[in-house]
Order: sequence, then structure tokens, then C-alpha cells
Amino acid sequence: MDGQIKFYDESMAWGVIVGDDGKLYAVRGSQVAPPLQVGERVAFEPQSAPGGPRASAVRRLRAVEAPRKGSD
Repeated sequence: MDGQIKFYDESMAWGVIVGDDGKLYAVRGSQVAPPLQVGERVAFEPQSAPGGPRASAVRRLRAVEAPRKGSD
């Protein structure tokens, strides 16, 4: 499944992915090489867990582009 990083705390190595299905999935740093960036598109395997849905085997689809400065 694909989704987008909604939140990621590098110091705690966890975050939240919004799946393209609209559900929220918890992600741990052990599931992907940090740092993840808010807005970054990822692919992942959704997993059921007692605390709620989780993402495993997370991989980046593309990096977030930095805003471009206007050319003079």
C-alpha cells in the first residue's frame, strides 16, 4: 500500500503514515531508515496490531522537494 508521512519524530524513531485508504498507521524507525519527512510518499505493508494498524517494510517512493526560489 502507498501513503504519506503525516508525522515523524526522529528522536523517538516513530511516526504516523496516512494510507491511501485514509487510515492511520503507526511506523517505528526500525521499519525504515530514518529520517522520514512529513509529506514524503512511502510504500508499506499494513499490519494489524493490538494498539491499532501498523506499517512494516516501509520504503520511500520519492523525497519531499524543497521549495524553489524564484529565478532572477
